[in-house]
Amino acid sequence: MSELDTPQEIFESNCSTNSEPFALQNLGSYMEPEFSENCIVIIDPGMAIHNMAYAVVRHQGELYFRQYLERGRSKFLVSLNTNFQDIELDDDFEVVGCVVQQKQRKQKPLHYYHLNKDTKELEFSANGKTKQN
Repeated sequence: MSELDTPQEIFESNCSTNSEPFALQNLGSYMEPEFSENCIVIIDPGMAIHNMAYAVVRHQGELYFRQYLERGRSKFLVSLNTNFQDIELDDDFEVVGCVVQQKQRKQKPLHYYHLNKDTKELEFSANGKTKQN
């Protein structure tokens, strides 16, 4: 058995210092229905976090995959599955990266950022879209 025993230890040894996008498997039902359990998400550590972004965040020693929401001056990690409580963030959190794509078995990948052909800016879509050519 490896010296690394938990998924978080594996993540921290392989991904946390990486500046390139990387893949993670979604475990749990926290982000259903948009992200099903066991779907693969692509995380871009270079993507700046913004209101409504799907993000991986380190808070109080734990890693969370949630939607980042700003309500006034307060910041929250919110599960899309309403059976779970929101997590209010204090100033001590680290953004690992934002979800830019997901892939579920036998389905086309969904992308959450698309280039606006007119403004040449990336636009966020809370409901992923298939890639447009």
